[in-house]
Amino acid sequence: MTILGTTFAVFFSLLQVVSGESGYAQNGDLEDAELDDYSFSCYSQLEVNGSQHSLTCAFEDPDVNTTNLEFEICGALVEVRCLNFRKLQEIYLIKTKKFLLIGNSKICVKAGEKSLNCKNINLATIVKPEAPFDLSVNYREGANDFLVTFNTSHLQKKYVKVLMHDVAYRHEKDENNWMHVNLSGTKLTLLQRMLQPKTTYEIKVRSIPHDYFKGFWSEWSPSYYFRTPEINNHSGETNPILLTISILSVFSVVVLVILAYALWKKRIKPIIWPSLPDHKKTLEHLCKKPTKLQ
Repeated sequence: MTILGTTFAVFFSLLQVVSGESGYAQNGDLEDAELDDYSFSCYSQLEVNGSQHSLTCAFEDPDVNTTNLEFEICGALVEVRCLNFRKLQEIYLIKTKKFLLIGNSKICVKAGEKSLNCKNINLATIVKPEAPFDLSVNYREGANDFLVTFNTSHLQKKYVKVLMHDVAYRHEKDENNWMHVNLSGTKLTLLQRMLQPKTTYEIKVRSIPHDYFKGFWSEWSPSYYFRTPEINNHSGETNPILLTISILSVFSVVVLVILAYALWKKRIKPIIWPSLPDHKKTLEHLCKKPTKLQ
């Protein structure tokens, strides 16, 4: 019995060792996999292809093993309950006309049927506009300024028409010294006196939703480069408007001097210094004896 009991004890010990090297280790791997960080971020773009909207999601940790991982959106959809994303390298993308754009949708990272991480997101609050384009800068010599113009595809869209634009410009050699101007239109005036002469500047623009829709800054537009002219101090080059104003001013002063001289004694001087009566002569005149008639 002792030999038989020892044999069974050795057998069970070996069985536990084998189980620990196989099944238990696999369960540990699953637990480690569950500890991975599946946090993600998403942004929506409306009317990117006609009436189609897009939703793009990506993991915040670029080292996450995305094999067998999927994204799914449910809720706030038209005619369907859920939709699956299409994987494109490091991002997950979906294009559809079925976004309701009202209320929250539930977006989940899934491995098979198991949800690893979920977020409730309103697609109207994570809008990322398309980047502006056709940026240009024109120098207006008469006004001594630069007219900045650009275009945006959102001017022709039904949704996300109200945007705030951020125009950034800098001296070409000052890599980190950007100057920013926020505006709601697509035109901006830069005064020449605020810029350095004979200098190349880089300028670019981006947009963000500014009204019912909320979200993120768009990508920057392609940069545009312009050069400021040299300041002209030559006496031979005179602004015709300033010259005309100067001539009229001189002519007006001459006319006023002539009129003042001509009207000084009769009109102007009596008003400024009125003549005072001589009291002595007045009394003599009153006290003068009347002459007798012969």
